[in-house]
Amino acid sequence: MTHTNVYSRAILAKLSMSIWEAHKYDRKVSKEVAESHGADVTAGRYNKNLMPKDAESWKAVNSHLGGLRLKHLANTLPWSDGGWRILPIANYDAYTEVIRKGRAESERLLDLLEADYPALIERARVERNGLFNRADYPANIRKLYSIDVDFQPVPSGGDFRVELSQEEIDVLASNTEARVKAAYDTAQRDVVKRLYDAVAHIHERLTAVTKADDGELKPGVFRDSLITNARDLCDVLTRLNLDGDPALEALRKQTELLALTEPETLRKDSDVRMQTAREAQNILDAMLSTYGPGVQA
Repeated sequence: MTHTNVYSRAILAKLSMSIWEAHKYDRKVSKEVAESHGADVTAGRYNKNLMPKDAESWKAVNSHLGGLRLKHLANTLPWSDGGWRILPIANYDAYTEVIRKGRAESERLLDLLEADYPALIERARVERNGLFNRADYPANIRKLYSIDVDFQPVPSGGDFRVELSQEEIDVLASNTEARVKAAYDTAQRDVVKRLYDAVAHIHERLTAVTKADDGELKPGVFRDSLITNARDLCDVLTRLNLDGDPALEALRKQTELLALTEPETLRKDSDVRMQTAREAQNILDAMLSTYGPGVQA
């Protein structure tokens, strides 16, 4: 297959989000600090944290939106600057469901933040004392948050409906095709790299050892997410393989089988742990043989 398949097999997606970071530059305090040290006012800036340290409802909203951005990246492929990403048509339904659930959860969390907001301001008044300024706090905190997704087709080299000479159109078309091909190649490398990194991380953690206080070597500690993240990746890669690369699909299936073992089994059974590590190494070796050392970069 060639990069021309991307026109019919993918679109571009752009996720835009607004988040209130609750930071505020205080010009007055910055000036006071500079003057107290005999420094020029341009020597530094004092930025206030507006929320109290235990603002859990505010932290929950911002954390959720940060996680949604990571899910957006996980379900799309690199395209270009400007926030646009390649979204394979095969992953469109799954992607829009992620965004739908993300919006619903953000609305729920914003309801909690909105209800908690007056109390947060009062706690900030106490904690900030002389630094507190009620004008720093927006009247409608909900309006500071938003989630928007835009879609557009992958630009085609022949899609120029403008009044230019044929020679100029040919140059633009050639440049566009070159850009699409470069982005397509980058997207395919990204998919391979994601799988390699996941398997490499499994191998690293399963072969790691730690030294106990008595000097005895014990298996290293790992979280369940070591395996569950690999499972999630194998699922999304069924829809992100733009090229329909059979070698990548075979390696994905091997990784899927590798991740079937429960994390607790890997912790308790040293034989299963070591066998899984060997299988991970075999997958890594196969990926290096197929795609070259660049997959490690």
